[in-house]
Amino acid sequence: MAARVCAAVVALFGGAVLFSAMQAHADYPERPIRAIVPFAPGGANDVMARVISPQISKILGQLVLVENKPGAAGNIGIEATAKSAPDGYTILFSATASTQNPALFRTLRFDPLKDIQPIVQIGDSPYLIVVPQAFSVQNVQGLIDYAKKNPGKLNAAAGGIGTRLSVELFQIQNNLQIQIIPYSGTGPVTLALLKGEADLAIMDASSLVSVLSSGRVRALAVAGNKRLGAFPNVPTTTEAGVPGYKTGTLFGIYAASGTPSSIVQKLHATVSTIITMPDVIEQLHKLGAEPTPKSTEEFVQLYRREIQTWKDIVAKAKIPLDD
Repeated sequence: MAARVCAAVVALFGGAVLFSAMQAHADYPERPIRAIVPFAPGGANDVMARVISPQISKILGQLVLVENKPGAAGNIGIEATAKSAPDGYTILFSATASTQNPALFRTLRFDPLKDIQPIVQIGDSPYLIVVPQAFSVQNVQGLIDYAKKNPGKLNAAAGGIGTRLSVELFQIQNNLQIQIIPYSGTGPVTLALLKGEADLAIMDASSLVSVLSSGRVRALAVAGNKRLGAFPNVPTTTEAGVPGYKTGTLFGIYAASGTPSSIVQKLHATVSTIITMPDVIEQLHKLGAEPTPKSTEEFVQLYRREIQTWKDIVAKAKIPLDD
């Protein structure tokens, strides 16, 4: 009898604890949410966070405070998220750093597969393949043919590791030899194209809106699955005859692994609603991005595939790893 009473008490206590935990998750969020951006203010990651965060605040009824934590190519901010309490009160707005840094750094102070929980994909910002107006090639196949006939003579401007890796991928897939010239950012890359210092670049569309409109730079293709709303006349790489070439920026929100699934799904549902709002879609288009709704499970799988893809490219291109 005593044993049965004891078991009943334990079951009752356990049920109360479980109910309390479920209720706590149901009430999420009960205080402000910290949104980490792993780069300085003004960049695409930062703009994305400042577009989405106020909408999260409106829906969930709590402030979402954007905090820029730049450094180590984004690793400082990502690490801060990975080591935060897994309670949904620290989230990360990140793009290519989350999937490319594991390929580029010999050691990281976090495990990108074990310590990071992908929550929701906001959008894709596929890169554009662009050339100066004076360059004679008119399409991607013409660019490939020119590069094959003139190995090592083409100069590609790269304004960061993402754009460099995209050129490396283009070379690997098409068996080309292109000289890659590093620049400090997309602004200097655009200037290099205008001055004729570079023959091509593969970069995000947001930096090219004015020069493409002026006709001083031409876009040969969008390296994505569909045309961009901001550039409806630019064909995709599939339409241009190189269907295997896809590259660009993947914007997403992440948290620390171990975050309760109920919180992950609440954040996922919230942001999935936000990226259907017309004014948000307009802001995404200004960044050269298209909303890409996916389930959390699909986003997790994509995140893991992207990490492996960039690891393979770095190995094939024999890019030295950073410490």
